[in-house]
Amino acid sequence: MSKLINILFIINPISGTVKKSGVEHLINENLDLSKYNYSIKHTQYPHHATEIAKQEANNYQIIVAVGGDGTVHEVGLGLINTNSILGIIPMGSGNGLARHLKIPMSTKKAILLLNNYTCKLIDTVKINDTYFLGAGGIGFDAHISYLFAKSTKRGFITYLKISVKEFFSYREQEYQLTIDEKTFHKKAFLITFANSNQYGNNAFIAPNSVIDDGWISIVILKKFSLIYALPLAIKLFTKTINSSKFVEEIKIKKAQIISPNKEIHLDGEPLLIENLINIEVLPLSLNVISNE
Repeated sequence: MSKLINILFIINPISGTVKKSGVEHLINENLDLSKYNYSIKHTQYPHHATEIAKQEANNYQIIVAVGGDGTVHEVGLGLINTNSILGIIPMGSGNGLARHLKIPMSTKKAILLLNNYTCKLIDTVKINDTYFLGAGGIGFDAHISYLFAKSTKRGFITYLKISVKEFFSYREQEYQLTIDEKTFHKKAFLITFANSNQYGNNAFIAPNSVIDDGWISIVILKKFSLIYALPLAIKLFTKTINSSKFVEEIKIKKAQIISPNKEIHLDGEPLLIENLINIEVLPLSLNVISNE
């Protein structure tokens, strides 16, 4: 009889838009118990998932994040440059990395995928003294991430309402970028650092991004008038945003940016960071379960 694979599910009970009450039953019902020996841990405070993942990386071959992009971000941070594999059961409002990896949005199907999974190494990105997996950014989307995090309601509609309300008052700002020892200044409404191809909800900010090629895209979006909002939104959701006259995309392995403010988001999670931002791709530094 072959040895059982140890698998740990880290559940964030309050993340995302979906209640987690039935997840444990679905895991027990659909996980192949002839293959797996499973455990479940619940997070109790911010960044707890990273602590758990770091502590358990040597004890479990697979550690599964059950929650939204924030939970996936936290668990992934604990597994960078370890032998443990990140699995995802997406239960958030965006599910950006899960969608990039073609993980089913159905909880049951995501669990069933674990029974016959394929694993791949992906790049992660170091940003000053922390990391992100899928997409990060400064400017307008970082500002919206802050406001969204404070909102009592979750989901894409809430995010959209906040974005529309703030659009009219938010001003384009100037950023200093240094790439390959060349420094230049760019005015931008927002700047996205895209390792994966989308924010989430199939909003493709960098349609051609490849998550295991050793590069990320810096996507610079200039301020646009409201008449262009709908055409830009259509381009965003149809993988053609990089054809817009308001968008510039630069492929980098390493860059330095001086930002006029400290707001940033990493995998949708808002935080404050130094005005001097150092970005570096860490090639093939995280094992993930993929359905690509």
